[in-house]
Amino acid sequence: MYSDFMDLAHFFLTILLLIFLGRTLGLIFVKLKFQSLIGEVLGGLILSPLILGLIYPDDTLMLFSQFGILILMLLSGLLTDFRAFSENKNSSIVVGILGVIFSIILIFFTLTAFGIGFQSSLFISVVLSNTAVEVCATILIKSRASKKIHAIIMGASFVDDIIAVFLIGVVGSMTLGYEISLTSLILLSVKVILFIAITLILLPYLLERYSLIDKFVGSGPQREKVLLTYTILFAILMGIIAIYAGLQVVIGAYIAGLIIGKWGSRTSPMLKRRVAYEELINDLSSYSHALFTPLFFGYVGVSLGNVLREYGFNISYVALTIILSFVAIIAKFIGCGSGARISGMNLREAGYVGVAMGGRGALEMVLLTIGYEKGIISGPLFASIVIVTLFTVIITPVIFSLYERRFMASP
Repeated sequence: MYSDFMDLAHFFLTILLLIFLGRTLGLIFVKLKFQSLIGEVLGGLILSPLILGLIYPDDTLMLFSQFGILILMLLSGLLTDFRAFSENKNSSIVVGILGVIFSIILIFFTLTAFGIGFQSSLFISVVLSNTAVEVCATILIKSRASKKIHAIIMGASFVDDIIAVFLIGVVGSMTLGYEISLTSLILLSVKVILFIAITLILLPYLLERYSLIDKFVGSGPQREKVLLTYTILFAILMGIIAIYAGLQVVIGAYIAGLIIGKWGSRTSPMLKRRVAYEELINDLSSYSHALFTPLFFGYVGVSLGNVLREYGFNISYVALTIILSFVAIIAKFIGCGSGARISGMNLREAGYVGVAMGGRGALEMVLLTIGYEKGIISGPLFASIVIVTLFTVIITPVIFSLYERRFMASP
């Protein structure tokens, strides 16, 4: 019993340190005109086994950090203008597809040039072709991006993720020696198409047709935060459904935010919806910035420190890590930027989109870990690619902030 209390005390101390140091450093970086997540990752790195050795990655802490991603993606969906999202879906598709194509090609040839085997190169290039939706969401929340650009970037991240579902499924089967059947591909396609159609078309129609959200909001005093409670539960439910559809849990949470955001954007008597919607945004924004983003990105920093401590700095992989980090960023910049230009954006706006799409994140970490455990990639290579992944999480907000201040300050 005593050991259980000690374990609980240690866990809460871990949470306290991650949030305190991450939030403190995050606020410092905000004052320096950079994204707060840089300080939050740095806080986790300082607390990690590499430096202070106060926090080690574990399953419980990882699960708590995943809940932080869910809340962040819910908030991003709420802040995405649904009308702009719908109006710019074609642009999002073009940006997302070109970003994936350029990333796979450039990363694959970079890896093979360093003598990495075909299977490992193919697996890694597909994994790193995916943009982290949560990183895009974080840097856009406090950016100067217009509703149109915000919607295109988040929509492209969404398209990017759907493409990754197919590619990772196919490549994972190839590298692990599983047979790929036409039936399995058709089944996966049907599940994803049904998920998108039901959640973005049918579900919003039914909610509006029967005024279900209005009934929940009106079921109790406003001070009880009825809408806040059911919105979080709705995001969790949508995340579960997304998993069964073969997508990320964060995509389900993001779509939940889109649906509630669409509801809040419609007019209602005495602006009741708008008032409830704005209060929901304020509540979730406060919780997200104060607790959830420092927790998630702090865990990213802890993971980075643990990888560096375990594998060290393997000289033979230093050049690969540096070059691949550059290639991972530039591939998204060229691919997504080209897609934005094709969609009619000017050079400044296209560059803005290309920079914002550079970050990788949690999904990539999970897939790389599976690849390492299955023997697809070696330990040193795993360490190098994890560093590349985490480096993009750190450097993308920096580049984004500098680009925004330099090129987007004037209309």
